[in-house]
Amino acid sequence: MPNHTLITAHSGAEDTPDNSLTFVRCALALPIDALEVDVRRRADGTLALGHDAADDHAPTLAQAFELVRAHPTMCINCDLKQPGLEQAVYRLALSCGLTGRVIYSGTVDVRAASRVSGLQDAVEIYLNLEEVVPDLYARYRENPDFELHAAETVSAVCRTYGIRTVNMYHRLVTPRFCDRLAQQGLGVSAWTIDCPQTMAQILSYGVHNLTSRRPIEALAQRSAVQPG
Repeated sequence: MPNHTLITAHSGAEDTPDNSLTFVRCALALPIDALEVDVRRRADGTLALGHDAADDHAPTLAQAFELVRAHPTMCINCDLKQPGLEQAVYRLALSCGLTGRVIYSGTVDVRAASRVSGLQDAVEIYLNLEEVVPDLYARYRENPDFELHAAETVSAVCRTYGIRTVNMYHRLVTPRFCDRLAQQGLGVSAWTIDCPQTMAQILSYGVHNLTSRRPIEALAQRSAVQPG
């Protein structure tokens, strides 16, 4: 794990269009660690950028990968919006020379990913907590210890599949949850945080990654909370 929190630009950051090449170029011009795009298939099967749909005019994932390839310190978080994309995105990443620079989040089948030879060495998985704890949002605040039960559940899955980071909605992130995961050698990726005060609070927990639509502000908050 790095000694400071990574900053990821959420799709559409800094008032750019969501899942556009304009957004990708904007993010690549910033001193951040990663950018996030939503990935699904067009009707013809092409991997493309899109949250709820990807029409024939949607930018392709290959186009985004080509732009990212020219920036060797930048990673790209592929938020998978459909099941069954793990292998296809991995193969495209290999063909574009992005081994070690691709992150998966979203609808990730860890069992399917583990069966693809080489994938886990080339792709980092941010495991969405709700994929493992399906009743998460209904129960998280009902039971004051539910966060610890959730931490134990997701930690077991991460140990089984060699995953190092848990991805979760920032309002559910607590110091106690982060500490319990840290005891297991796991980090937290918190999404999506646009309020400066909330950024500072989450950064103070020492999370692995913070995703924001305001990455410039997030960088400033990181400098203030985690100097050096």
